[in-house]
Formats: sequence, C-alpha cells, structure tokens
Amino acid sequence: MPVALGVSISNPAAPADLQDYVRSVGRNPAIVMWFQNFDEPLFYPKQLPAVAALGAVPMITWEPSHSGGVSIPLRDIAAGKYDDYLRQAAAAAASWRKPLLVRFAHEMNLRGSPWGPGVDGNTAANYVAAWQHVVSIFRHAGATNVLWVWSPNVECGGACPFADFYPGDAWVDWVALDGYNYSSIDGMPWMSVSQIFGSSYDDLTELTNKPVMIAETASTEVGGDKAAWITQGLLKDLPTRLPRVRAVVWFQRNKETDWRVNSSAAALDAFRTVADAPLYAGNAADVVSDASPVRQPSSRSSVLRLVSQSSLRTVVRNEARRARR
Repeated sequence: MPVALGVSISNPAAPADLQDYVRSVGRNPAIVMWFQNFDEPLFYPKQLPAVAALGAVPMITWEPSHSGGVSIPLRDIAAGKYDDYLRQAAAAAASWRKPLLVRFAHEMNLRGSPWGPGVDGNTAANYVAAWQHVVSIFRHAGATNVLWVWSPNVECGGACPFADFYPGDAWVDWVALDGYNYSSIDGMPWMSVSQIFGSSYDDLTELTNKPVMIAETASTEVGGDKAAWITQGLLKDLPTRLPRVRAVVWFQRNKETDWRVNSSAAALDAFRTVADAPLYAGNAADVVSDASPVRQPSSRSSVLRLVSQSSLRTVVRNEARRARR
C-alpha cells in the first residue's frame, strides 16, 4: 500500500511557505498540517480551502492551551468548562463537510507539554476523559468528516511511555508518532529513523490495529549526513522496520535547527527522490480510506458512519482530480 507524504507549515492560508515547498519538492503534499490553540477557532476561513486546492487533506494539531503555551487543566475540559468553544469548533468542522484530520493534544506523554503528565495535576485518566469528551461533542454535532489522530511522542528510551494515554479504538481513527533526529543540537547521538521510531512503533502496533502515521519528523544537518538520513530512513528503514506506517509528515520549519527539506541542496535532492518513489504515491483519498477499514457494521449508527466516510473518500478524490488539472 502506498504511503501518503505530507508537510507541516506555519499557516496554509499564507501561501508563500506552502508554494515554496511545492516548488522545491515538485509535487503537492497529501496532508498539510499546522497548529491551533484554544484562543483561536479550530481553523480560519482561508486555511482549509488553501489545502483543498492542492488536493490535500488538512490536519490541524489542536493544542488545549492558551496562546503562549499557557496551560488548561485537562480535567476542566472533561468537566465541560470549554463546551461552548468546543461546540463552535464542532459546528465549524461539520460545515466544512470534507475530510479533516484533527490531532488533539499531541505529545501528551511529554512532561514538558502544557497538557503533559503532572502539569496542573494532569494524569493519563484526565487525558483520556478530555479526549473522549471532545470527540463526543463533535460526534453529537454531526462532524463525522473529522478523523481523529492520536499522536504521542516517541517514548524517549522508555522515559515517556504512552500506552496509558490511549483513549481506545472507538475514539481514534489514526495513531501517530512524533520523533526527530536532533543529534548534537540537543546533545543526542545521530540517530536513524529505525533508531528513533523502532521500539515506540512496536509498542504502538501492539496497542492497536489502527493505521499508523509519523505525524512529525525531520533531521538536522548538524552532526551527520542529512541527505543520507532521508533516503535511508524513508526509502529503506520505513518499509522494512515500520511497515504499517501509511503517512509521513515532514516538519518544514526553521526552528531549533533548519529542519526543512531544502536546508541544503543535497537534502532537497534526497527528498525529491523520496517524493518521486512509488512507495510515496499515497494521496488524500488514501488517508481517508486507511482510516475506514471495511468491516461488518453492527448497528444503524455504524452503517451511517461507513456511508459517510465512503462519501468523504469520493469528495477527496474529486478534489485531487481538480487540483491536478
């Protein structure tokens, strides 16, 4: 099965970064990911159309915090204190009608996260309760076009396990991992894709049969050969060591280091080779299909959900065709 190749940028409605990525790589991404917090709407009016125009599916990383990383206790979300805001977000998502990935409260297993364990007294049980409460509000609002992405960080060599934070298969459409090759910029050794993701992938795939995504990844140029890291990791390590991964989202930012695929000519050449490979022929329709395995419906509600997701796949395929014209 082909892998969908996506990108994370600062804001898809600001076309310069997105167009620069497309020009550099030579093809449109299948997923475009960005970040919103609870002081913002779930999305701004221009963001989703900018993504759909590329034939891509949007993925919003929705951070349960205020601007500046000011934390919100997860128990407050579960208790309904943000329900008015959540209902507005759910109504907006439902009105979009097209597929929308929402990656709520990512990297919840990191203590440095504003919604991480120990912050504001947060526990794994608080996290699960908040997740299920948010998803319930969206489902009640008829936002069946939303696909929920549960996305911990890799397990930090066992220091930040994530299994207790899993909300359950009934509440999740995709599972994901975040992991980077920081190397010397963070006092770490140079690490391959297999070394970064391998043990966490094993734990994740034992936890659930849901489709797997690498929702954030990239490599620094400092301390090794980034071009070789890209080709080895994405063309060899991923299909052999991480065979259930169905989507990869590259963090196209110059932040702690220059993570971008075009941080050097060699890195860009390597990434273009990856993007042209048959392995990465996955598109937005595949992203929706992978989250909707064929199964025997057990109730009228599950029948309606399957019909709805089938319709969403048709919408995405039509958008992709128009984007290629």
